[in-house]
Amino acid sequence: MNNAYPPHRSITVARRALIVQRVLVDGWTSAKAAAVFGVSERQVDVWVADFRRSGMTSLRRAPGKTLAAQILHLTILRLVHGIASRIAGALRRRRLRTRLPQPLPMRRFNDDRRNRD
Repeated sequence: MNNAYPPHRSITVARRALIVQRVLVDGWTSAKAAAVFGVSERQVDVWVADFRRSGMTSLRRAPGKTLAAQILHLTILRLVHGIASRIAGALRRRRLRTRLPQPLPMRRFNDDRRNRD
């Protein structure tokens, strides 16, 4: 039996909905749906589980946008953003420290000496 699947191709929302319908409504097994539609059995199981958890919104979501992928992306994004903002703040403070404005010299007028009491 050949378990090799064709190269990954884009599965439309309608096709994912049809696969999920075949499994949940028509009673097909994941293996049968995977064989008929040319996708992996594991992918069919993921789509069915997402549909049970999130309903119709899971079908519209991009196939790679799983909860784990979103958490990983947010975690890394926050970490990188935090590091970048710390570096930018340190550079800003260093630049301000080196370029402090010099005080203006005070001018003395002759009138100042006369008004002393």
